[in-house]
Amino acid sequence: MFLTQSEKITSFNTMYINRLTRLLTLFFLLPSSLSAQGIYQEYYLPRLTYNSAIPTPASWLGYEVGQWHTSHDQLIGYMKALDAASDRITLMEYGRSHENRPLICLTITDPANHAKLEDIKTERAKLVSPAESRQLNLKNMPAVNYMGYSIHGNETSGSHAALLVAYYLAAAQTKEVEELLRNTVILFDPCFNPDGMQRFSSWVNSRKSKNPSADPAGDEYNEPWPRGRTNHYGFDLNRDWLVSQQPESVGRVKIFQEWHPNVLTDHHEMDSGSTFFFQPGVPSRVNPITPVKNQQLTAKIAEYHAKALSQKQVLFYTGENFDDFYYGKGSTYPDVNGGIGILFEQASSRGTQQETKNGLLTFPYSIRNQVITSLSTLKAVGEMRIELNDYLRDFYTSALEEARKSSVKGYVFDFGNETECTSWDPKPNNFGYDVTDELPCIAFLQMLRRHKISFYQLGKDFNTTEGVFSAGSFFVPLEQPQYRLIRSMFERPTQFQDSIFYDISAWTLPDAFGLHWAAVSGKVPDAHMEPQWQEEHAPLTDLSRIYAFVFPNPGYEMPRLLYRLQKEGYRVHVAMEPFEAEGQQFAAGSLVIPADRQTLKVEAGLDLTVNERFDEPRFSGLVALKNGLTAGGPDLGSSKFPVVRMPKVLMLTGNGVNIADAGEIWHLLDIRYNMPLTMMDADRFNGANLETYNVLVLPDGNYGSVSADKVKAFVQNGGTIVATGNALRWLKTAGLAALEFRNLPDDAAKRRPYSQIAEDRGARNMPGAIFEAELDLTHPLCFGYSRPKLPVFLTETLFVETAKNPYATPAILTQNPLLAGYIHPQQKPFASGAAAAVVCGQGKGKIICFPGNPNFRAFWYGTNRLFANAIFFGNLISSDGVERK
Repeated sequence: MFLTQSEKITSFNTMYINRLTRLLTLFFLLPSSLSAQGIYQEYYLPRLTYNSAIPTPASWLGYEVGQWHTSHDQLIGYMKALDAASDRITLMEYGRSHENRPLICLTITDPANHAKLEDIKTERAKLVSPAESRQLNLKNMPAVNYMGYSIHGNETSGSHAALLVAYYLAAAQTKEVEELLRNTVILFDPCFNPDGMQRFSSWVNSRKSKNPSADPAGDEYNEPWPRGRTNHYGFDLNRDWLVSQQPESVGRVKIFQEWHPNVLTDHHEMDSGSTFFFQPGVPSRVNPITPVKNQQLTAKIAEYHAKALSQKQVLFYTGENFDDFYYGKGSTYPDVNGGIGILFEQASSRGTQQETKNGLLTFPYSIRNQVITSLSTLKAVGEMRIELNDYLRDFYTSALEEARKSSVKGYVFDFGNETECTSWDPKPNNFGYDVTDELPCIAFLQMLRRHKISFYQLGKDFNTTEGVFSAGSFFVPLEQPQYRLIRSMFERPTQFQDSIFYDISAWTLPDAFGLHWAAVSGKVPDAHMEPQWQEEHAPLTDLSRIYAFVFPNPGYEMPRLLYRLQKEGYRVHVAMEPFEAEGQQFAAGSLVIPADRQTLKVEAGLDLTVNERFDEPRFSGLVALKNGLTAGGPDLGSSKFPVVRMPKVLMLTGNGVNIADAGEIWHLLDIRYNMPLTMMDADRFNGANLETYNVLVLPDGNYGSVSADKVKAFVQNGGTIVATGNALRWLKTAGLAALEFRNLPDDAAKRRPYSQIAEDRGARNMPGAIFEAELDLTHPLCFGYSRPKLPVFLTETLFVETAKNPYATPAILTQNPLLAGYIHPQQKPFASGAAAAVVCGQGKGKIICFPGNPNFRAFWYGTNRLFANAIFFGNLISSDGVERK
């Protein structure tokens, strides 16, 4: 049969198209029909000789990497298989997630190094000790490379790349790899966020089709709330390195501080329409505490990534979008600890494949790019080993030199009257580190210790511009190796080179933890003692004829204590005014448990409840009274001692609700207060029976689908609403709260220069800053506080007018409120004198409105008590102190 010229051309085109399709399928789609191990392996990894005794990911999983979204248990299983098969790898479990999933780290290095890991660790401790580091010979000292993947659980190209990179390091048999392993200790964490990864993989796999759709509108690419980015409680773990409030972070910071890595890699994903990013980021947004050399080394390492990606013809960029300012991120925490943090951002397929403006984006393609930059990092660290170790040594040596020249010599702090911190008995968990405590005083000291920061207790009183700090207060000297890290924790910056921030612009930690503190210049406290953690509390004696027990104005621990007492069956009253009894002064907010008509016998059971069944010495200090007649203030039987209603809390969740804000509230009540919380998707609210609840929490969000009439009826019948952030706008729009907002004038109709776009955007946004609020200490919302000034954290330009009712604004920003962080000059006037809390109401109920976030990222302990008071005491606020429409 002869073909015409036209038929020949058609046949050739068909053959060409078929070959091209197969080629594209091989390199981009990789369907299950192409399951040959060599094909996949060559797509992802260099063509080398690999040890056949080491299982490949495909042989263990039963499918090729990228065909399915691997679950966390499968990931762990494969890493255990590598550990069993390779003498280059040891696996350590360093903790458990909230959902009890193992957190693991592989130590990957030459077998000879494995035999002397403790010696290497000891040498690295000397490297960061200025007194010892100069004697070290860096020529033979291994570098340490900490490689971490997918801290955001729905950005799983990183964790899938980890399967391949771990195999490569275990099985590759070349002189280059062997030399790399001799000269490098690799700390390899295949998944920073197990719970989020599991949540995401379950969703995507359950929506995966045999014939995948690349339509971004498909269910596969659109997770339901809360999505897989965060951990169990909705925390962004990539903001938690510095404050380490979550167990995932606590464990990995311990590893970091034990090993002092030279480089930490942090593998992420971003918008599907993007390409690939690696650091350095925006030059003007580098934290000024970071040495210039850090960015020079980052740029040098970037050349390795650029070369590797260019060889594969992958589009990439640097120097834009992302920054190195906030030290709480995985890519910036190393920068203030003598290392180099490197952020990788790969455009996300968020499933099998998606059509994008840059072409078809497949899951295997995104995995491959993470593999490429993992290998380029290994090459860079191996070849720059001596230079990186020298920088680490110089970082701490120069830090000590700078500290000696600084006019500030350290920081002194105490915990005011809110909590006692004289009873700290650190009890490491099964993984050898302290879990973050629910009391701010202990949590703050734990955090300092976690970051290898030295501190002492004062042996005698010390005078400062912020008042007298008594013996037993704490002092952090700046003259120590962690000088730069301490500065980043304690300083209050308000001047910045740039006005745009990728994350928050301030995080002054003593303000966040609610401490009374001061910078010390000139003479430092010359008498200190080692921290004393134990204090014996004398048990109560002579419990006969007890009239009442009193907890004198408990501070941060109040909600946990109060709810426990209520749960035990005790009727608890709260003092609405100060009083004096039996020679002792009691502040408003003190808890009173009278013997009269209790269902439990107070004299026989309360002391036992507090001191034994609670097993919490920090709840000690209660006072037994034998007479209800007071020497000053109301008598104990007065109406000024109302019964505290046991809160039954409902919180709305779902689409439109800020998962971080909701998660912080959930964590606060569940973990710190041991309180049950019912969470309900806002879409189900309109059909719900609300008779069970007396407190409704509305986290930051939009509640357009919620029936305003139903919420109104809940409040009018005596319910309490506690709302934060943009929920206030909905309350106003729905006619529920009499709020007025301070807003920039609407210039939408006015012509503006195109060059002003970035400046105008900056005026509309605030990246998170710290403001000073003034408290009405007589108000129930402020019970437990002893100082009238309180640092509060605001992440939105949501400034609220003070209430017309003179009693309804218990917390107000001061006239010059900015303590730390950035606020645009156009917004600054709106902050002055704005409300930090407003009490509105309908009928018998109250609506407590917080424009800011009193529970920010779980480390803003200082304002947690305001939120708790709203839950426990909101219904007790006088109807005369409510702003009404």
